[in-house]
Amino acid sequence: MNTEMRLRDRQKTSQRAFYRAMAHGSPRAALVELPGVQATLVPVREWFSIFNSAFYDAADDLEAAHHALAAAYEAAGVKAWTVWVPPDDPRGAAILGGLGHALDSTPMLFVADIADLDLDPRLELDLDPVPTWELVAWVNDRAHGVLEPWTMTAVFRTMHDPASHLYVARRDGSPASALIAREHEADCYFWFVATIPDARGLGLAGELMRHALREARDRGCTTTTLESTSVAEGLYAHLGYTPLGRYQMWEARAR
Repeated sequence: MNTEMRLRDRQKTSQRAFYRAMAHGSPRAALVELPGVQATLVPVREWFSIFNSAFYDAADDLEAAHHALAAAYEAAGVKAWTVWVPPDDPRGAAILGGLGHALDSTPMLFVADIADLDLDPRLELDLDPVPTWELVAWVNDRAHGVLEPWTMTAVFRTMHDPASHLYVARRDGSPASALIAREHEADCYFWFVATIPDARGLGLAGELMRHALREARDRGCTTTTLESTSVAEGLYAHLGYTPLGRYQMWEARAR
């Protein structure tokens, strides 16, 4: 297996493992597994398709499972759900478009061998000594302009996932930047990397990732993967990650 295929496989495996964990993170959350298809249902955020996500191995699997998936989301009261179409899979996109899904976003797949990254510290971080799921969610809410404290916190209300390592950096004593680094089969998979508006441009997120990667390396991780919105692509490229193509997130949304 060449390096690109190996790293793509690491990201795919880590991403699905994180979503499986999320299926236990909130009341009524559930995991649906069909031949070649995995889906997470998070009814506490029924309009947030990023949490209500489905993944598939082959387009034939997706086509065969779609009716059952739609029924499961409807029965759970979920109003918006999405299917992640891997890079270079035009058939999956065509199937979903024909079934009423709309292209919602195109996150970039980023990968790296940890040994290839320069992880020397640039800043001295003020780390929260006891970061919690609620605190990481709070930072993400503020980073995305959401003032209500329950938007993302609700997704992790009953979350217990020892594979996930939480990090929060403070500025002037208050939470400013946060992330989740989940370790799965020697891969450090990042999610919920965010910085509140008042603390952006200071290098906190990059430094927090370097810190998390050093600790992941010490625990035996050899690779690191993530998906990025267009806003954050520059951060990951600067850290030394390699882009390997864009996912397409095809959303089904109730009228």
